[in-house]
Amino acid sequence: MDLVSWSLNAIDKIFSTRRQGGGERTCPDGAFFSGYTMDSWQKWRIVCLSIMSVEDVEDVYIIGCLISGFLLFGVSGYLAYREIRRMSAAVLAIVRLPGMYDGIFRAISTQTEMLRELNRRLDVILTQDHRQVAVPGLRGEMG
Repeated sequence: MDLVSWSLNAIDKIFSTRRQGGGERTCPDGAFFSGYTMDSWQKWRIVCLSIMSVEDVEDVYIIGCLISGFLLFGVSGYLAYREIRRMSAAVLAIVRLPGMYDGIFRAISTQTEMLRELNRRLDVILTQDHRQVAVPGLRGEMG
């Protein structure tokens, strides 16, 4: 920790004590001198900062809104996935309960069998000629 503190103090001292001398490059118009940095050729270069214009701030807000939108879209997709997964697990748990819904399944299978029997009887009626046909269980006669 002392090494980190020492190095930060040394960097601060370098930036604060070195001032812009004569004959050095100056910052362009609209930019302000903020300090020096050492480049890869071991030369000191000046660091210039500028004030952000309205267009720059607008771009930052647009990029921020886009990133926020993508993050919100991803979070809402995850929440929807989690809710669908929870509901499907609940439905599967209900279907797998033994004996709880036997009455409903029995009623559905009884209705299905009744519909099959009516369909078979209608097939018998339609395959006959236009004679009078009496089918047990059906009222009326075809003629």
